[in-house]
Amino acid sequence: MNNKLVKEFLAITFAIMIICWGGCVILTQVGNLTINNIFILILRFVGGFSPTIASYISLKRYNIINSFKEWFKTIFKVRNKISVYLIVFILAFTQFLLLCLTSVYKIGAPIYYLFWLVPIMFLMGGNEEIGWRMILQPELEKKYNYYTATIITFIIWWFWHFPLFYIIGDSHVGQNFILFGIGCLCESFALSSIRKISKEVFPCILFHCLTNSLYNIFIIENSLIGNKITTGVIVILSIIIVKKYENNKKNKEEVYI
Repeated sequence: MNNKLVKEFLAITFAIMIICWGGCVILTQVGNLTINNIFILILRFVGGFSPTIASYISLKRYNIINSFKEWFKTIFKVRNKISVYLIVFILAFTQFLLLCLTSVYKIGAPIYYLFWLVPIMFLMGGNEEIGWRMILQPELEKKYNYYTATIITFIIWWFWHFPLFYIIGDSHVGQNFILFGIGCLCESFALSSIRKISKEVFPCILFHCLTNSLYNIFIIENSLIGNKITTGVIVILSIIIVKKYENNKKNKEEVYI
């Protein structure tokens, strides 16, 4: 594991997040501003891009990428196995099917809204994967096993969201932070399994954009039981996917031997 790369990535990510989202918390809690204020909106937006910004700076600094163009092309490597994209959609829709079956929900928008919501959600969360699943997860897997790396990434990702729960007017305000964490655990395993089998970050971005979009299609009242069941099933599915991938890889290596 490149310890310096990981430390620098996290330091830049959290520095930007604390400045931007910490500023939003102070200005909304003390300054009587709301999320509708243009300055607050800009700070909120830039803070959301902190892992993305940190990704470019740290990768460029350690000569892992040579230019913005190379970084951009690495992110948007769309070509992959059809099975990878099938798994992206299966995991996303299974997650929401389970949430709807185990929780109270209402339809917020027609399902075809996904066609324009998914691209928009790149700016509203999907971009994070350029940091979390492009740098942090794969680097941690060089030092720890897949499961430990996923848990560490989950904990960091979960607590990175913490200031959002105190920015007046933000959608996170009023949510239960523990329930939100269970949801993050669910998606962390799904995302880490997608990263494992695809070896690229774009399918992770797509999954994140898709799930964020589905939260706008299905307005779900989070429940502890519903989140636990959904997370349990998705974690098991993710582990099965990774085990299947590793077995196939091992069998191929044995054939070549």
